[in-house]
Amino acid sequence: MFAATSRRSALAAAAALALLLPGGAAIAAEKGGANAPMFIKLQALNVTVFDRGLTRGKLTIELQLDVIKKASAPAVQSRLPRLYDGFLAAVTEYSNSRTALDRAPDLDYLMERFQLITDEAVGAGVAKVLFHSAVRTL
Repeated sequence: MFAATSRRSALAAAAALALLLPGGAAIAAEKGGANAPMFIKLQALNVTVFDRGLTRGKLTIELQLDVIKKASAPAVQSRLPRLYDGFLAAVTEYSNSRTALDRAPDLDYLMERFQLITDEAVGAGVAKVLFHSAVRTL
């Protein structure tokens, strides 16, 4: 009886934690112990692109965080909402700027912004931002 209650409590806690993370962020670590790579896949950033008040398209970016310092993983996880909000603000600002309207997304610029936001939130060298995909539709 105690084991079943304990298991249910653990499952309920895990489900609650998944709801708190942006988009149910997924964490993946391959088998291999302390040296295994740890990635956190974030919910896609979806931003509508406007030009003079008219909808011009949509920009969707999927990111992952490569947690370099594994001991800092809990701190990174606790700051995911702040990171997601910073990434969303940066992509919204970029997508609605005049320089972004008629050309492909400048992924180098966005990568620099995302990495700066990450370094400010969790510390330099703790996690690296990786692009999973970027799509702009008109």
